[in-house]
Amino acid sequence: MEEITEKKTVKNANKERTPVNERIQLARFWARLTIGLLSLGLFGYIVHSMLTLQSELTQSSRDLLNILLGSFISIISGIATYYYSNGEDIIPTAPQPNKEEKDG
Repeated sequence: MEEITEKKTVKNANKERTPVNERIQLARFWARLTIGLLSLGLFGYIVHSMLTLQSELTQSSRDLLNILLGSFISIISGIATYYYSNGEDIIPTAPQPNKEEKDG
């Protein structure tokens, strides 16, 4: 008597899938980090340009740089508050409806 065996090939069978909430948290982390580093870099550039100028600035340029410096201080404090607040990134899952068996 002949025996027939079949094999089933499953791609990525051993690979674990990350839950949606973890992927969202990871994406938000990288977005926050990128925005924070870019704003800190721009803030550092503004301060560096104010401190290392060889010639005297005109009054309008000095006023503009002071306005930029003041606005970036509030932006950086907002970023720090956003990073260190206890906000949750987890998306709440919908409650599963109770399956009631009907006696009939």
